[in-house]
Amino acid sequence: MTQTAVVVQGRAGLLSTSAHENISVVQDAPIPQPSDNEALVKMLLSPVHPYDIHQIAAASEDHREPPKPLPFVAGVEGLGEILSSSGAFKKGQRVIAVPWPSGTWQQYMAVPEKTLMAVPDGVSDEAAAQFWANPLTALGLMEDAAVPQGQYLLQTAAGSVLGRMVIALAKRSGVKTINVVRRSAQKQELLDIGGDVVIATDKEDMLEKVVELTDGQGAYAALDAVAGPGFQQVLASVQKSGLVISYGILSSSQITLDVMPLLRQAKKVHGWTLFDWLMRDGEDGAKRHMQHMWELFLDGTIEPLTGTKYPLHHVLEAIKESEREARGGKVILRC
Repeated sequence: MTQTAVVVQGRAGLLSTSAHENISVVQDAPIPQPSDNEALVKMLLSPVHPYDIHQIAAASEDHREPPKPLPFVAGVEGLGEILSSSGAFKKGQRVIAVPWPSGTWQQYMAVPEKTLMAVPDGVSDEAAAQFWANPLTALGLMEDAAVPQGQYLLQTAAGSVLGRMVIALAKRSGVKTINVVRRSAQKQELLDIGGDVVIATDKEDMLEKVVELTDGQGAYAALDAVAGPGFQQVLASVQKSGLVISYGILSSSQITLDVMPLLRQAKKVHGWTLFDWLMRDGEDGAKRHMQHMWELFLDGTIEPLTGTKYPLHHVLEAIKESEREARGGKVILRC
């Protein structure tokens, strides 16, 4: 028996998107046979993250090392249900894995049971499929930014699913947010969900607005998902001794940086990844963070925004939709 899987093959692939040509192919692959202490999981839903597209793009470019040996199955996150287990889980039980042992853009997977977590009954399929990549990133960024109650946190790409979660967590903690977006059409929506200030760079100057808002002091800290040429303005928008956490490259992996503010004002730039933060205190610390996140899901603090769903064999359309401006929530693949 075979299954459908999205396999990244580099330039040998058969499909293309507007941004990434000849990089992935939907093909039949064998259904894995679980060994001892593994469960056979039927994947249900898997989101399309920028990280997924970045991995696919890296595999297609001659001058870059692929993120993993080719070919590989794409997808880093998803929700599945148990088909068979050695006894740790019941058939039909919904589960996530942190991490999944292979790409999640496939129908079936053999998964070590020790990496699986049962999904609480009160959490929807769509939310559970987005459990860790965005929610735990938002939680970790907020923890490391350590903004005091009543102070300002600036974030770029604030209209993203992750950005909305940062707003929710900041609101819960009494932290005020300055939310930077590219389009004025996004402003009211973010204000309505609790953003304190929204700056749209299509019509407003970010640094000018931040200086005005903070009486010249700047934000306490900033979260930057964009990098590229705008990074210098983000750095200029934080106060003396302020911190900028860089966790994404939506614009470019290259930045042009004037080091004088770093020297004269002791500002700090900190590179950040989810797994580094999650495992900082070992497996026990990671479990505490994940249990806390389930609680935030169940009490309604975190509600992942879901967009269009596509069947797995329409992955090309799903990737295009995920790259479209103003798409709304996270694009999801139905496995």
